[in-house]
Amino acid sequence: MVRLFIPVILISLGVMSDIYIFHRYINFTSMWRWIWWIPTVAVFGFIFYFILFGKGMSQEYDSVNIFLLLVGIFCIPKFVFALLSAIPKIGVWAGLATALGIVGMILWGITIGFTQLRVRRIVYESPVVPKAFDGYKIVQFSDAHVGTFRGPYAHLLKESIDTINALRPDLVCFVGDIENFEPAELERHKAAFSSLRAKDGVVSIMGNHDYSTYINVSPRERKAMVDSTRQLQRSFGWTMLENTNMTISRKPTAETSDTARIVLIGEENWGNPPFPQYGNLQKAVSGLTLKDKRVVQHDGKPVFTLMLSHDPTAWRAHIIPFLHPDITLSGHTHGTQFSLFGWSPASMVYKEWGGEYYDTAVQTEKEKVQKRMLNVSTGFGGNFPFRFNMPREVVLITLKHKGK
Repeated sequence: MVRLFIPVILISLGVMSDIYIFHRYINFTSMWRWIWWIPTVAVFGFIFYFILFGKGMSQEYDSVNIFLLLVGIFCIPKFVFALLSAIPKIGVWAGLATALGIVGMILWGITIGFTQLRVRRIVYESPVVPKAFDGYKIVQFSDAHVGTFRGPYAHLLKESIDTINALRPDLVCFVGDIENFEPAELERHKAAFSSLRAKDGVVSIMGNHDYSTYINVSPRERKAMVDSTRQLQRSFGWTMLENTNMTISRKPTAETSDTARIVLIGEENWGNPPFPQYGNLQKAVSGLTLKDKRVVQHDGKPVFTLMLSHDPTAWRAHIIPFLHPDITLSGHTHGTQFSLFGWSPASMVYKEWGGEYYDTAVQTEKEKVQKRMLNVSTGFGGNFPFRFNMPREVVLITLKHKGK
């Protein structure tokens, strides 16, 4: 029933809008008037095909994209026009302008919008950052969804990887959702991902899509796919943090008599239902010393800690009650790949959906230096090749030591 609900709604809205507009505004009587119905018939054809013969999105990805494009540039604008045209005096013009605006927005989003990549820069200053790591550059990227980088978009992934390498990072952190449905998507991009370079390497974690959750296979097949996803990332030369941690050290210098270190902790996906909750912080901090929810050295001094967790909802509900990392890196939301006048639908679902957030109110820029930060990336790719005012992004975080 759930599978049929959305198609039935689309059919109902589409039929009502088309009938209304056809009888009220399509006045010419020649055979050309029937061209009006071609897009609607095509949409219905796709719906019936998916219901009767569909093999699932992983195998019908291109067909689904064509279907969504038809819905976006024909069905939705028609419905909006029919709705607004009922307004007295200005309704027809308002409806026409809005409908054309929707068509333009969608066409822009699949041509120019998805090709754009921004580098968002953050400077994080704290006394907990060791002097030896002053100026340390961390690149964060998330939600690659490499199955979307195909056809006219295939070249974008390598170009985006080149952008990361040009930043000359000390560390690259990938925070989950490397695939849409299955690990086979990664095969064609092995060379691109293997070309990522950073002084201290590339670390990665799993996101909800990386467990082959959205493909209809047996539990045994799903396990094999998940194992393949992990193995492919390791074959890129990446270090996977699967409820584990690692330490990056710098040897003593003339200014620092002790070895300086920062700790990286990575957990598997943890999100509010229906998303999987495989994150295990107790296991992730194994071998570390905790005091007052902080990772500390043997003398009790705090160690700068970087946490990787795919879903930003984990920060308040799952991480902060147990652990106080200095920076947590997340993704997942994509910013819904859409923003209008600074507003994104993601804000209706997630309290922290894109950008920097702090665990207490920040009054001034100076106060940020001792606040725990969550940074949510709005994504490197997308489930579908569309973005409007929400470009793909990589995040460059530069650490700064703040003297006491």
